[in-house]
Amino acid sequence: MKRFEYDKTLYFIDVPVTGVVSLIVFLIALVSIITNRIPALMFLVGIVAFYSFWNALVAKVTPKEIDVDGDTLTLRSFNRRDAYSLTQLKSFKIREFPSAGKMFLRMNGGGVLKGRYWLNTKNYNDGHELFRLLLDMEYEKHPESLKARARRVNTEYNARAKKKKEAS
Repeated sequence: MKRFEYDKTLYFIDVPVTGVVSLIVFLIALVSIITNRIPALMFLVGIVAFYSFWNALVAKVTPKEIDVDGDTLTLRSFNRRDAYSLTQLKSFKIREFPSAGKMFLRMNGGGVLKGRYWLNTKNYNDGHELFRLLLDMEYEKHPESLKARARRVNTEYNARAKKKKEAS
C-alpha cells in the first residue's frame, strides 16, 4: 500500500481557510442582494463563493490523504473516507493538467457529494508518483479510450525514435 499525504500547512490554507472565507463572502453577498447593493454583481459573487464553500467543506473534493492498495483507491478528507475498487467502477476518468501537476478525477461520472475530486499532486508527498499512478489506473480501467490509444501510439513512437537514435 502506498499513502500520499497533502502538505499539512498547504491543506489548512487550501481547504478549511478557503471554505470559511468563501462562506463569509457568500453571506456578505446574500446580505448585499437583500439590501439591494449591486444585486447583479453580488449574485455572481455569491454563486462563486457558495460553489467554493460547497466543494471545500461539504463535498470535500480535496482529499488530505490518498491510499493506493492494488486496485483500491481510498481518499480521506476530514472525517470522510471514500474507497473505490477499480474493478467495481463503471468509469474512472481524469482530466489532467501535467504542467501544473493538477487533475480532476471523476468516479462513476461524479456526483454532488461524492465521486469527484480535485488533486493538486504537487502538494502531496511523492506527487509525481501519485500523478503517474492515477493515470496508469485510468489506462487500466479504460484501455480502449482515445486517451489510452494516444498513449500507446506515443509510447511506440518514442521507442522507435530511441532505437533509431541508438542505431545512428
